[in-house]
Amino acid sequence: MSKSKRAAGENTAPAPRESVKWYRQTGWLLAVSLVCCALVFVGLRLALGAAFTALFRAWGVDAVTVHRAPVWAQLVYRWHGSAVTLASAIGLIGLSLWLRGLWAGNGAPPLTRRGEGNRRSATGRFALFALVGLAAAALLLLIGLIPDSLRAEWAAPRLTWALPVLLVVAFISTLAEELFTKRVLYDGIAGRWGTLWATVVSAAAFFLLAGGYAGNILSAVNVALLGAVCCQVYGRHGLWAGVGLRFGWTAATVFLMGFGGGEASVWRFYGVSEGLLTGGDAGPVYGLYLTILLIIGIVCLAWKKK
Repeated sequence: MSKSKRAAGENTAPAPRESVKWYRQTGWLLAVSLVCCALVFVGLRLALGAAFTALFRAWGVDAVTVHRAPVWAQLVYRWHGSAVTLASAIGLIGLSLWLRGLWAGNGAPPLTRRGEGNRRSATGRFALFALVGLAAAALLLLIGLIPDSLRAEWAAPRLTWALPVLLVVAFISTLAEELFTKRVLYDGIAGRWGTLWATVVSAAAFFLLAGGYAGNILSAVNVALLGAVCCQVYGRHGLWAGVGLRFGWTAATVFLMGFGGGEASVWRFYGVSEGLLTGGDAGPVYGLYLTILLIIGIVCLAWKKK
C-alpha cells in the first residue's frame, strides 16, 4: 500500500478508544429507543383505546347497539380505530426524528441516508416499489384463483368514500414504522455493529410493530422474512422504496382483495381449499406461497448486491 493510501486510511479510520465508546453507547441507545417506542407507540394506542372504550360505555354504544346511536356517534364508533392508528403513527414519526438526532450526537459515526445515490427520485422509488408490492400480491392471488383455491365473494368492484381515507392512514402508519426501524435502528446500528446486526435488530422491531406474533407460526415466519426483505430494499434503495413496497402490498391485500376483513375493500376473496398454501380467508401472509416468494426475494436481493 502506498504512503498516500495509508495516510488516507489513517485519516478516515476511527480511533480505537472512539470505537469502544460507540460500541458501549449502542446498547443504551437501543434500549432508550425501544423503551420510548413502547411508551409512545404502544402506550398511546392503549391510552386512546381505553379512552374510547370508556366514552362508548358512557354513551351506551357497542357493536350491537351502534345502529341506534346518532349519526355522529356512529361515525365516531366506526372511525375510532383509524384515529388511534393515525395518532400513534404521528407520535412515532416525531419520536423517530428525535431519536435519529440522539443516535447521531456525541461524535458518533455519521448516520448514512440510504438510497441518496440512487438515480431515481424518492417519488420514483416509491412508485416503482409500490408496483412491486402490488404485483407480488396479484401473483399470489392468481396462483390461488387458477386452481380454484380462492374465490371472489362478489364479482363487481365496490368503491366507498372510506377507501381513500383508509389508504392515507395506512400510508402514514407504514411511513412511521419504516422511519423507526430503518432511519433510527438500522442506520444507528449499521455504523457501529455492521449491517448484519442492523438487519437483525431492525427486522425484529418490524416484527413487533407489525404484530407478527399475533398469528400462527407461518404468519410469524412471513412477517420476519418481510422485515428482512425491507431491510435489504432499504439498504440498496432508501426509505421511500421500503415504504412503497409495504404500502403497495397492504393496498393490494387489504383494500383491493379484502383479506383480513376489510369492510371498505374493492373486492373480497375467500379461501376454498389449500389454505396452507394460499393463507385462505386470512390472506397470503398466512400462506406458504408467500414464504417461498419472500425467500426468492431475499436470495435475489443478496445475489444482486454481490
